[in-house]
Amino acid sequence: MKVKVFEIVKTGLKPLSQEMEATIQSWLDDNNNIEILTTSQSQHLRENTVFVTVMYNIKSNENEEE
Repeated sequence: MKVKVFEIVKTGLKPLSQEMEATIQSWLDDNNNIEILTTSQSQHLRENTVFVTVMYNIKSNENEEE
């Protein structure tokens, strides 16, 4: 099992939720061989910062069904 933690800080005019979605989707697009086990989200005391934790496994080609 591996863990990836994103620290997402609202920097522009976009809502924080859109920045979260874009950041995580970009990571998923670059890592298409993962299986997400669980995710969690926590907000920092500052309103503009969110931490998203993703626990995942890397899929092996042998385990994929054809």
